[in-house]
Amino acid sequence: MTVINYMVSILALAVLIYETYLVIRQNRRVTVKGKDDFFTFCLVLLFTSLLLRPDPGAEFVESLRNTLILMALFFTLAVKRGISEKGVVKLGFVIPWEKVTTVEIAEYQTSKVIARFTTGKRQFKLIFPKYQLKQLVYEIQKYIPKVLLQPHVGTDEMGEFIRRN
Repeated sequence: MTVINYMVSILALAVLIYETYLVIRQNRRVTVKGKDDFFTFCLVLLFTSLLLRPDPGAEFVESLRNTLILMALFFTLAVKRGISEKGVVKLGFVIPWEKVTTVEIAEYQTSKVIARFTTGKRQFKLIFPKYQLKQLVYEIQKYIPKVLLQPHVGTDEMGEFIRRN
């Protein structure tokens, strides 16, 4: 069991190093910053904290493993997601513009919009603040000529401006 704990600890440490690399290299390249769904992150965090409960009587290796896993999970929040020159930046990977077939932007909450990027097989979502809508559409249209806006997104002045141009 100790060998498995060491292996999981080394894997969690490798994930932390990779996330540090992403923060240093990838965060500078994101031109329009977006977010993933926070509810999903909270569910993952809940189940992880239930599985890896702190135990004062646990061995050092188990405590180290749990701490490294939780650090890796929390450090994912530092990696930016959004739009870059290379494509749509998600956590740990980039979807190239050549693979994106359609982009659909819809209102998400009162002050946010959700962009759905469809490739041949999958659909990826990013959430952006509504005040970035003009910049978001401008950056996407550099690579994808047709961006679909849902009708209720254009109810404010910025949406009307984008719809006219």
